[in-house]
Amino acid sequence: MDPTANPDRVELFVRSLCPEDATHQQNYVLDQLQALEDAGRIEDLSILIWGRRIEPRLAQRTAEGRHLLDRLSAFEQWERESDASLDAFDWQRPVTNMVSDESVSVITLPTLALAEYADGDLTHVAPCKRDGTVHRVTDRISRLADTEHATNGPEHERTVVQ
Repeated sequence: MDPTANPDRVELFVRSLCPEDATHQQNYVLDQLQALEDAGRIEDLSILIWGRRIEPRLAQRTAEGRHLLDRLSAFEQWERESDASLDAFDWQRPVTNMVSDESVSVITLPTLALAEYADGDLTHVAPCKRDGTVHRVTDRISRLADTEHATNGPEHERTVVQ
């Protein structure tokens, strides 16, 4: 698969309940992707809302949680196969439950993530780092639009992992 070819499907993952500056960026990214879909540069765009963290054992109990865990598993596999780094995802971090003092592993999710698919195969995940270059969500949108840089957008993207 040509990594510069436009995907036929894109999934945008957006963290809910973000600070205002992150919400502005999310809206900008969503507007840009919807414009690309309207222009026929993307055949199918899905927007998925996620929270700050996910606890895998609990997530397994719901269809939505299993769907997200499946996506995250595919991201991890893509990371290994593409020799990329998904540092914006904090894959397994122990957190102590303040009520029970039980320690559980959680996955901390970035405020924005973009997954690109061609012929049903995952071809790219952003944000990522590959060959020393950081590929932000806005960088991928610029590539999809075949422009050097996105116009009228934020000068830089912050990937907040808190």
